[in-house]
Amino acid sequence: MFDFHTHSIFRDGVEITHVPTEKMWKMITKVKDLGAELVVVHGETLVEPVESGTNKAALNNPQVDILAHPGLISAEEAELAKENGVYLEISARHGHYLSNGHVARISRKAGAKLLLNSDLHAPGDFLTEEFAHSILAGAGLDHEEVKRIR
Repeated sequence: MFDFHTHSIFRDGVEITHVPTEKMWKMITKVKDLGAELVVVHGETLVEPVESGTNKAALNNPQVDILAHPGLISAEEAELAKENGVYLEISARHGHYLSNGHVARISRKAGAKLLLNSDLHAPGDFLTEEFAHSILAGAGLDHEEVKRIR
């Protein structure tokens, strides 16, 4: 019950999706042992039934690089992201983007790192420079923050 996605800037990457929290640590360790250079965990987006506690389980694991579409992430979870160097995603994906403003605001307060991701599923999902800027600005980021995220 997990999806593997190859990320082109890394040789091997994985997005762990809908894994029960009690099995997350074991799954993350397994994919790292198999050679994954980038570990992304599918967060508690507003538009899919993700188990409560998934964000925290991911952020407590030092092998996680990105928490994708974290939904209504808590201040405590954003602090964990900062402490563990985990990037929080601002998503361009339909539905996942509904909480971008919240993610940006909470991340800003905590000093957590953000990244923009298309969550590419089809050729039409590629981000243009203009659309990327619009997504970030729409999340409430100012011009200087937009420049740092790109």
